[in-house]
Amino acid sequence: MGIGRDLVTRWTEALSDHDLEAAVSCFHPDYRDEAPARTGEVVAGREQVRRNFARLLGDVPDLRAEILSLVEDGESVWLEWRMRGTRPDGSNMTFVGVNIFGVADDLLARGRIYTELVRDAGGADAQVDRMTRAEAEGPGT
Repeated sequence: MGIGRDLVTRWTEALSDHDLEAAVSCFHPDYRDEAPARTGEVVAGREQVRRNFARLLGDVPDLRAEILSLVEDGESVWLEWRMRGTRPDGSNMTFVGVNIFGVADDLLARGRIYTELVRDAGGADAQVDRMTRAEAEGPGT
């Protein structure tokens, strides 16, 4: 198993085990990611990673993460994954997507994140409507 594959496996297992420090230890101190589909959403530094996952693990006590598929290519790891759990209000949360991680110094050093909450989006026609009508876009787009 390559280091990138090992890192994302350890990370998702640590999330499912609710082991915050083990999850955070997979990230480089200078980790940085961006979510190109969500303007302005950037995570910068291991401490922000820690804060984000501490809140998630605290608010979703039955959180489980799973790898759906994974490809390692040199210093890059492409991960399709899913997280599930129960929010504080009792509603179900499912979060899916693809993360493309860069590995440096045997840690996850950078990422491009393509993820979203699973929701009823109204079908394919509604998606095309959102793509073709400016008023369907959110503020600042």
